[in-house]
This record gives sequence, structure tokens and C-alpha cells, in this order.
Amino acid sequence: MGNYVSLYLTNPKGTPLPLTEPSFDPNLGFPHGRKERVMIATEEEMEAAKLPLEARDYCAHKLIQYRACRSDVWPWAYKCAHEKHEYLNCEYDDYILRLKEYEREKRLLQRKLRLEKKQAQELQA
Repeated sequence: MGNYVSLYLTNPKGTPLPLTEPSFDPNLGFPHGRKERVMIATEEEMEAAKLPLEARDYCAHKLIQYRACRSDVWPWAYKCAHEKHEYLNCEYDDYILRLKEYEREKRLLQRKLRLEKKQAQELQA
């Protein structure tokens, strides 16, 4: 509910829309640049593993390994606890990274609005 209130009621101009691409340069504030995220699993591997579209993210390679392990040792799926743990950790880290990116976008947007407001005040004075 916090995002809804901020987006539509209290700060509509200073809150980015969810599920949109960033509007600022991804290297803004990083003097030496950022490490680019790469997909390890290829499209062909994901299609061969019959992954649903919602699972085709940066952790798809871990999910493919987990599913392969489950099919190899079935019905003793508990033997794949390590692969499951790696996949769930990857999903959690990806979630945290997306939260940080959203927060970065929000703070840069609010900074931009503050600077525009300050420039408008300076022009009036």
C-alpha cells in the first residue's frame, strides 16, 4: 500500500512507475562504471527445459540445474536441497537488486525534481 499511496496521492511526480525501464543513465554516480548482468542460460536452453516465461530471468540456469537434479533422483527429491537452495538464493538476490534499482530510480527522480524547483526559484529571484 505504501507504493500506491506515494504513487497516486502524496508524491505522484517523484515516484517511478513500477515495471518500467530506468529513465536515468545506469552509470550515473558510478565513476568506474558498473558490472553488466549477463544471462547465463541461453534462449535455446530455456526452451529445451520448457521453462515458463515468468521463470526466464537471471536465475534460469539455477532453475534448470534444480529441475535436472529432481528428474535424475526422483522420487528422492530431497537430495536436490543444495540446488534448490542455490536457486532460491539467486532469486532472493535478484529481488533485492531490483528493489535497490527501484529505490535508486526513485531517489534520482526526487533529486531531479528538487533541482528543477531550485532552478525555478533562482530564476524568479
